[in-house]
Amino acid sequence: MPDRSYVGIDRNENNEWVVALWIGDKVFLSRPFKNTPGQLADLVRFISEHCVRPKICLNPTSPAALKLIKFVGGIPDAEVLMMSAAGLRMHRSWLPKQANIPAPEDGTGHAFILARYAERIM
Repeated sequence: MPDRSYVGIDRNENNEWVVALWIGDKVFLSRPFKNTPGQLADLVRFISEHCVRPKICLNPTSPAALKLIKFVGGIPDAEVLMMSAAGLRMHRSWLPKQANIPAPEDGTGHAFILARYAERIM
């Protein structure tokens, strides 16, 4: 198992959180999590059970993201990065063109991209 995992979290069209885990050379997508304390605890458990020293990247586009940050910030050895919309546009150019990125409309595409950013940004 790699010594670090990279995580992207974004909202889908139903305003639920979708998590993409970039572990070694594999990507795992979560089921959607609602923005409730119980579901956010499940999201944290999902990350904690699959990741070592997670580096988490998210785009705080809503007040709900602050609640999410509070939860994921409690994961042991986690590092949380927040990427603005301008930062997303600026860094998009260096993603590999051949990467199989899902359609961003359903949230999985952006979660995948945010996981890649977490991997690349120091």
